[in-house]
Amino acid sequence: MKTILQAFLLLLAFDLSAQAPAVLDSSAVVFAAQVHFDFGRHELRPEADSALTQVVEQFGGKGNHFIRITAHTDSVGSQAANLELSQRRATSVAAYLTGHGVLAEQIEAIEKYGESRPAASNRTDEGRQLNRRATVEVRRRLPMTWMEGRVVDQETGEGIDAQVVVRSKESSDSTRTDSIGRFRARVPDQTVIGLDVFAEGYFFETQMLKSNALKPIELKVELPRAVAGKTVALKNFYFVGNMAVLLERSEPELPKLLKFMQLNPKIKIEIAGHINLPNSPLVKEDTWHYRLSVNRAKMVYDYLVEQGVQPERIEYKGYGNWEMRFPFAVNEREQELNRRVEIKVLGTDSVISRPEPLPAEGG
Repeated sequence: MKTILQAFLLLLAFDLSAQAPAVLDSSAVVFAAQVHFDFGRHELRPEADSALTQVVEQFGGKGNHFIRITAHTDSVGSQAANLELSQRRATSVAAYLTGHGVLAEQIEAIEKYGESRPAASNRTDEGRQLNRRATVEVRRRLPMTWMEGRVVDQETGEGIDAQVVVRSKESSDSTRTDSIGRFRARVPDQTVIGLDVFAEGYFFETQMLKSNALKPIELKVELPRAVAGKTVALKNFYFVGNMAVLLERSEPELPKLLKFMQLNPKIKIEIAGHINLPNSPLVKEDTWHYRLSVNRAKMVYDYLVEQGVQPERIEYKGYGNWEMRFPFAVNEREQELNRRVEIKVLGTDSVISRPEPLPAEGG
């Protein structure tokens, strides 16, 4: 009876642990400083004050930051003597920090490497000086959790073999889906997370969300097939008003489009440029406004070609204000959405003319 009860309790504990949100610990480097030493010495040079004082002032007494000190030597002398010297150098740095306001418990590790990890060649005086060093690395503790989801075909709902790039302000990592399209990634808790999903034969997808170990989200990412005639708008891809210049926050979207072209080497696309000109008649092809839409498309075309995509795989075309999302836009957000670029998959025989771009000054 006792054995059965123990087994039951063990199964119950396993079930509860499986359902409980998993919060783990990780860290991110937020600051690093380096100090150098005279030959054979462990005493800090006067110039070390500026680097170490910055550590004290910014992070001293902050319990969510911890410090790792590593110390090194040049190769002159025996390995044993150099290992001991590196220990004294690390101790000197630690003593300075704790003597000026850093809590002793903040110093998580003191590592001595002697001559084993040179930063430069020991064959020159300059190289040996660079090797006589100690590095102070400040890290911030990050509670971590798991983010799970599934990538599926938008039409069939079947799982897709895909790469999922998981990024936050402080880190970036990637994983692949399993045989049924599922993925699992470790992410910082209570943090805005960006997901970029790529799969051969599909348009890529970007999603933004906030991680929360107490309220885990089961994600479902639906990818549309990249087939002839299919058009998608590039997410987060917006322009400065009156210019063929991307907003700064949209610049990271260009490498995603490049990756799409690299994953699908047989696809030929049209890049469609659009402008914001609400509450106005449709512009004609011989106007400045139309040329602006062409220039926006050509900006993307030029980027892809510069990155090695064959020009014959890309066409570009302007659509003026003919297909605005908000023809009667009433706020800046709606106007921003009108200034966009779309990608259309073409047939192999599709040919679209390329108007020469003209200087643009308004629109």
